[in-house]
Amino acid sequence: MKIALVHMRHAYSGGTELFLNQLAMYLVEKGEEVTIICRSHVAPPDPRVKFIKLGGFAVGKGHRMWKFAKAVEKHVSENHYDFVYGLGKTWTHDMLRIGGGTHLDLVRSMQDGRKRLKDKVAIAIEKKAMAKGAYRHIVANSHKSAREIQSSYGVEKKHISVIHNFVDTQRFNRERVKDKAEKLSRALGLSGGAPVFLFFGSGYDRKGLKEAMKAFSMLGFPAWLLIAGRENHQDVYEDYANSLGITESCRFMGEQREPELWFSIADCYVLPTKYEPFGFTVIEALSCGTPVITTENCGAKEVLSSSVSTVVGANVDPSEMAEAMSFWVGRRNEQELRESCRSSILKLDISEVMEQNYQKILEVHRGKCD
Repeated sequence: MKIALVHMRHAYSGGTELFLNQLAMYLVEKGEEVTIICRSHVAPPDPRVKFIKLGGFAVGKGHRMWKFAKAVEKHVSENHYDFVYGLGKTWTHDMLRIGGGTHLDLVRSMQDGRKRLKDKVAIAIEKKAMAKGAYRHIVANSHKSAREIQSSYGVEKKHISVIHNFVDTQRFNRERVKDKAEKLSRALGLSGGAPVFLFFGSGYDRKGLKEAMKAFSMLGFPAWLLIAGRENHQDVYEDYANSLGITESCRFMGEQREPELWFSIADCYVLPTKYEPFGFTVIEALSCGTPVITTENCGAKEVLSSSVSTVVGANVDPSEMAEAMSFWVGRRNEQELRESCRSSILKLDISEVMEQNYQKILEVHRGKCD
């Protein structure tokens, strides 16, 4: 088959981008002809993957999104593809994957709930993408997202499949990076025995960093809180750490390219998110043998068990989080726990999840040809 995968940005960072690269590689290995339709790209994940670059001059994010969606519509109408798999922000596809939840529900989750111009454009595109007749099937990465799609856009349940996110269990393996992780721990001065909590992600407000910091400040024992990820307003959180009196034990590490090292030096991973359709980092931490604390707002809770994680309430109560943090610290030296964390997500290994996506493509394509 000649398959088009559509996403504005091709890169090697970001959840959707990670999915795009893995699926492209999997499909070419299966003998399919794969073209990535995008606005910008880096080197292909496999030499057999082709690119079609669409876009041109645009003013602002909203205009850029709309212009790309229109360009995709025109390109697909003028060129033959056996199957078009959209990954969001366009409305021309046979199958659509909603990997970041609906934009409408993302805006609703924000404190002010205010729609900026780019939000209005994204929601308008989303509405066209999920209008009746615009798709043959929709894939959500969690039941949480599937319910949002049904509720917000009236998509019938029979037209939605849930395929959870994947984890690269070879890459995210504590034993594989043991020496580098120990070296990093020593370089950071963490080898004194105090437990290490990790927060990892971009967009600190939505992912609940202040709640994590507040919970950390309530602990009755010495510990470290490592904060990694990209944030435009880091100074706000540094000031908050100072107001809580945790500046000396709270370390801002910035954007990091080897998350597997950070998950492997942590005793517990915390993601007190206010809105997260799934959350790659949750299963990446578990793959490294690290227990997880997250919230009812996180779609990844669907693949978690209480033996390796704690899911706190949707209101993200810091005292509830602090209690969970204390619990997992008490088990931090248990090898059995590390093994249980890792074994709990092996079913979400890349090969398993990519095969599910491939079989869904074949199924929907057969329906298209009937």
